[in-house]
Amino acid sequence: MKKKFSLKKVLYITLAVGLAIGLFAGIGYLIKSNSTEAEVFLTKKPSVQNMEDKVMATGKIVPREEIEIKPNLSGIVDRILVKEGDQVSAGQLIATLRIVPSIQNVNAAQQEINSAQLQISNARVNLDTQQKQYAMQKSLFDQGVISRQEYLSAQQQLQSAQIQLRNAQQQLTTAQKSLQIARTGVTPELQSLATTQIRSKSNGTVLDVPVKVGYQVIEANSFNAGTTIASVANLNSLIFEGEIDEAQAGKLKEGMEMNIVIGALQNKKFPGRLTMIAPKGIDQNGTIKFPVEGDVFNPTNEYIRAGFSANGEIVLSSQKNALLLDESLIQYEKVGGKDQPFVEVKQPNGSFAKRRVKLGASDGINVQIISGLTKDSEVKVWNPSDKDKEALKEQQKKK
Repeated sequence: MKKKFSLKKVLYITLAVGLAIGLFAGIGYLIKSNSTEAEVFLTKKPSVQNMEDKVMATGKIVPREEIEIKPNLSGIVDRILVKEGDQVSAGQLIATLRIVPSIQNVNAAQQEINSAQLQISNARVNLDTQQKQYAMQKSLFDQGVISRQEYLSAQQQLQSAQIQLRNAQQQLTTAQKSLQIARTGVTPELQSLATTQIRSKSNGTVLDVPVKVGYQVIEANSFNAGTTIASVANLNSLIFEGEIDEAQAGKLKEGMEMNIVIGALQNKKFPGRLTMIAPKGIDQNGTIKFPVEGDVFNPTNEYIRAGFSANGEIVLSSQKNALLLDESLIQYEKVGGKDQPFVEVKQPNGSFAKRRVKLGASDGINVQIISGLTKDSEVKVWNPSDKDKEALKEQQKKK
């Protein structure tokens, strides 16, 4: 009995020691967990900076005026003397054309000339006959042999022969012009107006040369816009063309200041001014957009290419030295059926306490804090992003 009692006693002691060890381990884990939890959260402080209420228009940069240079004769491109990006001046030679005559048109015009020449030959023979007849009739009339009526008849026949010769000569001239057009594309009297030399109409930069040597081009006419040889624009005079959502259009007025942000230039900002808000919206997949335009100012003479994508920041109002906080740090709770904003502020002992705040204007990223915080308050990042988590790891390494 004594031995059995000793075994029970040992068993009880072993269980008691195990329970004690487990209890102390649990308490230690809780203490460690609480201390770790107090360290895992990043904090951010409000900042004092200027607050701008602005809307954003998406669009691109285009020249104020882009001139398309077209030929005034049809033909084939013989030479191109410029390329994209070249600077040209008004009157500078851009390209030359080669007129390719149509064999059918040349043959037809040549036949007209042959026919007109034959008519002239016949008219001259007839005129010579009528001149002789008239001279004889006039002599007889002067002698009183024939009547005045016969004399006037001979005179009319002479005049008719003269008109017939002039008509034949005019027909020959017309046929010769037709042959000239068939061969060169223009008549001699219009040679100064129509040319195979294509010249720039203004100073600027060559934006596009859509044709190549050997391309066939046609002149602009009532039925065709004509072939563009090159487009030229002044890149020192640019505008922003964009679109804005209908919900923001009512807030805008012409003359408002803009910031033109060009992504291709590392999001560099250029000053601008809103010049046009379209009176009619455009339906784009069920969403109404309003076209807008604005002047782009380039005080530093940066090289801005036509067609750059850009965003137009239109400032509606601004407030200086506002206390701003990252809007993602704001939390909400229901109080009296309404959402009340609050944040968690770090206390001296490392814990976090809930604090109600009063909010002002927001730019979509930061929100103005009217009351509830100071610039030294440390606000808990309760929904950390991947970037925040990386920052936390770096912070813990430094510790």
